[in-house]
Amino acid sequence: MLGCDSSVGSGGAGSARRVRCGWPSVAVPFAVSAVCMLLVGCGSGRAVGPYAVVDGQKVDVPLVSMGDRGTVARVLNEAESDSRVMSIITELCETHGSRLTGSTSCEDANRWALAKFEEWGLDNAHLMQWGELPARFDRLASTGAVVQEPRRRGEDDPEWETVRDLEFTTLSWTRGTDGPVVGSVVAMPGSVEEFESDPALYEGAWILLEAPYASRRGVRGVGYSMRQRNDIRHEIRTGAYDPFQDPEPETWAGTVTFEGDDLELVFVPTRDRRGSITGGTLSIPGMHEGSVSDVVHDEDSLKMVWENPHENSTLDLTIDGETITGMATGTHAIRLEQTNGADEYAMTRDADRVLKRVLDAGPAGFISASPDERVWTTRPNGWRELDIDNLAQDVEVLVRRSDYDFMNSRLADGQEVTARFDLPHRIERGPIPVYNTIAEIPGSKYPDEVVIVSAHLDSWDGPMSLGTTDNGTGSSVVLEAARLLAAADARPDRAIRFVLWTGEEQGLLGSRGYVESLSDDERAKISAVFVDDGGTNYEGGIPAADFMVDYLAAATAALNGRFYSETDGAYLDVNIRPTGEKIATHGGSDHASFNRVGIPGFFWDEEGRADYYYGWHTQNDDLDLAIPEYLVQSSACMAITAYNLACAPELLAREASEADAPVVAGVK
Repeated sequence: MLGCDSSVGSGGAGSARRVRCGWPSVAVPFAVSAVCMLLVGCGSGRAVGPYAVVDGQKVDVPLVSMGDRGTVARVLNEAESDSRVMSIITELCETHGSRLTGSTSCEDANRWALAKFEEWGLDNAHLMQWGELPARFDRLASTGAVVQEPRRRGEDDPEWETVRDLEFTTLSWTRGTDGPVVGSVVAMPGSVEEFESDPALYEGAWILLEAPYASRRGVRGVGYSMRQRNDIRHEIRTGAYDPFQDPEPETWAGTVTFEGDDLELVFVPTRDRRGSITGGTLSIPGMHEGSVSDVVHDEDSLKMVWENPHENSTLDLTIDGETITGMATGTHAIRLEQTNGADEYAMTRDADRVLKRVLDAGPAGFISASPDERVWTTRPNGWRELDIDNLAQDVEVLVRRSDYDFMNSRLADGQEVTARFDLPHRIERGPIPVYNTIAEIPGSKYPDEVVIVSAHLDSWDGPMSLGTTDNGTGSSVVLEAARLLAAADARPDRAIRFVLWTGEEQGLLGSRGYVESLSDDERAKISAVFVDDGGTNYEGGIPAADFMVDYLAAATAALNGRFYSETDGAYLDVNIRPTGEKIATHGGSDHASFNRVGIPGFFWDEEGRADYYYGWHTQNDDLDLAIPEYLVQSSACMAITAYNLACAPELLAREASEADAPVVAGVK
């Protein structure tokens, strides 16, 4: 209700400092100022800010003791007058570049961050190994272009002239090229007959695959498609799959009861392109075989009619994995087990026969299209079990839509198109250790209780990407938050632990490994975990269970009315979003590893003008996407929120109690 602060004003750097007690900045009578001085806690007076923001509304600050207001003021002043966050993110992205989990650049970034923590005087700075990878993958500087022979050759002329530079990516953890590879661009043949009309055309060529423009799966879907094509090509190359060999029919075998006997029963179904059973044959070997009709296949149920010498039997069956059970004409029990699976290549076999002919011709590689101007980088299937001695042989390059259209249009016009790709992929045999980087400011009163501030250091590694939006921004915010608190000589009651995870992009691996390493007692003493992984916008809010709102509103209030964006025409305030009985959040970042075991994990709402999806996992994730004023606010927000919670009377509640009646008052 009163939440007073005589050191924090409503403007930016250099603005007048005025006492605020939940009202607009005005001169305050002595009596009110005296009331403000009653807000005490783990330091000499508390600064919780001029107002809180809850559910989008300005409200009075909850009466919860938080951190020493002098420390809070020093953090704010340092952030406004001498922020280092842009120099941190510049050094991270330009020196270490993209940081694929397990790559040399990622491990170098781990050690660089460790050195930063040590430089700023943090305690217990160390690398925590959370696992091993079977191989290290380093994507070195890669290039691609449409080229042509120079019109005039001279002694100093290059062998090829660049017609158009291409923006592209390939799957991480896959083969590249052994130096630059130049080849004609040739459209994938539509049939075996088309291929056989000129087999030599495909030798040494870059094969242009059909564009997925009709697909609704979006830019992420191209990654899945690349994985599947990578697998099929490898299976054909190794002989594990021969599309010219007709598959054995899908078969289910078992018994049917008839007049007290269990007779052998065999079912051979037929399926449509969607995998639904549409017909087939049933047989009692040595007695009768007949077709089924009136088939209705709905997920796990199967109904059909079987004509046999005794009667037209109506079968009512249930499919449970590889088992079918049910009744025939309500009296004869049926049980079948799948003895030969459905043809997993049924939908692609015709195209795979064409692919095998092309592979036999020895192409340079394959070129596929993104549905838009972004190229999406991801991994192959089975990357955690990567076998260097059994890598898929063929290269596939994904290019942006305009590059694909350029090549395809020229081919349609009957012109020759030549492409050159230089893809230096370095793959080192493991095991390769992988790390989180950890450091902390110790707690002076409750040293075994912890507030965790974190982000993931790893990124995807497509050509041209520096891993800025995802997640150089979050990593630099965590580092700068640590520096701000160290510079302010913060001495929290509880420890504040700073963690830079890796393996987030492959399934929250680093944070899961950390959580699994904790004892039940250690988990119980973590007050909250904050994750910044939403891009280069500012920390504009956080979802919270209703009973957490007061603590979080009080912890963030000092940020409100402080950071003003001239571009946005607004203060970069922090909105606490009540979400009911629990934190309503997603499972897509490292906070989810903690929520799974009951530890409050928070993913900051990123507000602002940045377009996160423009850079996310794409070639556009460059340093110029970073917005300085947003990163300055986020660093201060992360630091102050963690510090205030580290000085709060209790750990953040994990469940509601009768004592949790809200103390927030008065919408402004």
